[in-house]
Amino acid sequence: MVAPRDADARVRDLVAKWADGKATLKEVRGYTDEELYAAARAGHVFFNQGLIQEARAIFQGLFAVSPRDAYFARALAVVEWAAGNPDGALGAFDVAIKLDPDHPAGYLGRAEVRIASGQRREAQSDVAKAISLAQAKDPLKIKAEAMLAALAGRRR
Repeated sequence: MVAPRDADARVRDLVAKWADGKATLKEVRGYTDEELYAAARAGHVFFNQGLIQEARAIFQGLFAVSPRDAYFARALAVVEWAAGNPDGALGAFDVAIKLDPDHPAGYLGRAEVRIASGQRREAQSDVAKAISLAQAKDPLKIKAEAMLAALAGRRR
């Protein structure tokens, strides 16, 4: 058992680290990955039911609590895109890519937003990167290859 004074000092230390950008709210509050991913599952349920604002609130919160988790950044990007916020989606995909530059989903998602925004060249670059990162039979690779073919076909 931790003595109350020790616990108070630990919390003060964590809050100071959080204020300095050296700790996350996940660490300050002591949340586990299991707890955060349970909340994410609820966000997916809302999203799949078309309750976009509710899903958005959950994923904004998860990203605020655990800003180093690329999955939460990607999920937030998808929800922002569905909510009609392309700038928010692009920003969240940019963060997801910085956090996990080897995951094709960030590039593919950003490409979709860029295509819709008329940024074809940037989209093609993202799709090519997604293809280079995805495994052979990964559904993301299949989708990316189809997107690249469609982008190339539209030029004619």
